[in-house]
Amino acid sequence: MFELNSETRVTDLKAQSEAMMDALITTGIFREGDDPDKTINELCMGFALNPLIILNALARAWETEEPSTIDVSELDDLTLVQVVENIESLHHVYLRETLPVIGALIDRVAVVHGGRDDRLAEVHKLLTKMSADLETHLLHEEDALFAMVRDMETDGAIKPTRCGDAVGGPILCMENDHEVMREELEKLHELTDNFAEPEYACMKYRKLLQLLRDFNQNTVVHMHKEDKVLFPRAVKAQAALRKGS
Repeated sequence: MFELNSETRVTDLKAQSEAMMDALITTGIFREGDDPDKTINELCMGFALNPLIILNALARAWETEEPSTIDVSELDDLTLVQVVENIESLHHVYLRETLPVIGALIDRVAVVHGGRDDRLAEVHKLLTKMSADLETHLLHEEDALFAMVRDMETDGAIKPTRCGDAVGGPILCMENDHEVMREELEKLHELTDNFAEPEYACMKYRKLLQLLRDFNQNTVVHMHKEDKVLFPRAVKAQAALRKGS
């Protein structure tokens, strides 16, 4: 029986799951042509990485291997930079415009209706954390990964950022952020009964719940575009660049 652990060899991953293999390549610690008999632990030692970080990324890929119903075919014919621009214009701009509005509404709703539903205090706390997490995520993504993508397509090289000179570094950070965000969205669903409107909800409360529904959907699509399109294409682009140099 297959068991994923630090002594798992690359060749075992390849035999078990294409999704896990893609995730490993995305991290940048293994490239096509490298020794497939090396273990996860051996690969991590060469990059001074904690194997647990890589194992978590592989496990997530394995769990979500089933096909998604989210349609991102609009990205099929776009260049890598155009994919980045799509994500920035449809998701980064949206979050920066919407999160302050959500924050102002939950401030008001938690005060007015907190006596009827004490979970609103938890919603308030969770949304404050999610907003801060997302702003940090957006800045990191724009300063590191998006900058690397633009360098590859316009200059044929990558200028080092705070994440080094390989796309695998920021991608691994982004994937970890996505996992946290999925857990937070799940918690938000739980606390709001899947964004259901209570009978006593005022107009501001109803507006908040509608914004949360839209925010949830936008964020799920945002992460899917990155996980399934941007990240793997960026890794392949860098591999092709190195092969041609």
